[in-house]
Amino acid sequence: MKAKLGVYIPMYGGWIRGAPLEEEVTYNNAKKAALTADAVGIHSLWVPDHLLNPIKGQDAPALEAWTTLTAIAAVTRKVELFHTTICQGFRFPSVLAKMCVTMQDLSEGRFRLSLGACWFFREFEAYGISWEDHDSRIDRAREQIEIIKRFWTEPLVNYSGKYYSVKDGILEPKSSYDIPLWWGGESDKSRELTADHFDGWLMNESTKIEVTEKISDMEERLAKRGRGRIKYALPGLLLIERTDEMAEERLRRLLPENKDLREIKKKTGYVGSAETVASKILEKDETEIDYIIFQCAPTVSTLKTFGEEVLPLL
Repeated sequence: MKAKLGVYIPMYGGWIRGAPLEEEVTYNNAKKAALTADAVGIHSLWVPDHLLNPIKGQDAPALEAWTTLTAIAAVTRKVELFHTTICQGFRFPSVLAKMCVTMQDLSEGRFRLSLGACWFFREFEAYGISWEDHDSRIDRAREQIEIIKRFWTEPLVNYSGKYYSVKDGILEPKSSYDIPLWWGGESDKSRELTADHFDGWLMNESTKIEVTEKISDMEERLAKRGRGRIKYALPGLLLIERTDEMAEERLRRLLPENKDLREIKKKTGYVGSAETVASKILEKDETEIDYIIFQCAPTVSTLKTFGEEVLPLL
């Protein structure tokens, strides 16, 4: 198969709202999941960036993304390392540029900077961070990435924009590795920003047809700019049981009442027996997708089952 396989690291107690699926929310559990993924042959780890728990509610535990991925980088050896995605409003761009260089050195070239506009208003309010409308957040991110790129490549950075200004900025040492840039978001402004600046695009859950349409749209935008192909990633829920019926029944019990099981299966679900899950992965693999990213819980046991029963079928 062409697509690389990734997994979301457990940060919030599972990926289905309301269902207590995961072990306790601790770094040790996150590390165990990362090491298991590395051992079974998963290619990439993705750590979401939220200050409040977006799945189980604001009062539920949630780990911090940057420190979690940094610690995971120190104990893994093969996997690529992503956030999904770093919130543009949480960290000042010049400081983030320096953090990235250190992370890339620590990980020996496995880190990829993945940014997004963010959507969870309550965590901005709860942490005293300024909140802006969607378009302003994208415009701010555009300035951020321009500043970050300049800090990575220029000896002295001066920048004056609407949102940020820098005077005689210095970042040393520069990274001895390239740092690929990814963006997560599907609005028109997000797509334009991706086409202008980024090496990879993290899409929302999508059917095979939707993936093809989104990639075609992005390639048209890239062509207008004289740019070549970038990479694409897609998340999806992973749930493996002995039979399709058992997997669907388990998912039905876990889903909130207002969630449509058919929609989950159609758009995001790698749900079923090992054979069915493998066939769904291979179906998406027929598109030009580069990364398929699993949301699963409990993560460690699901990954072990995946490695034993699904990977041999791919």
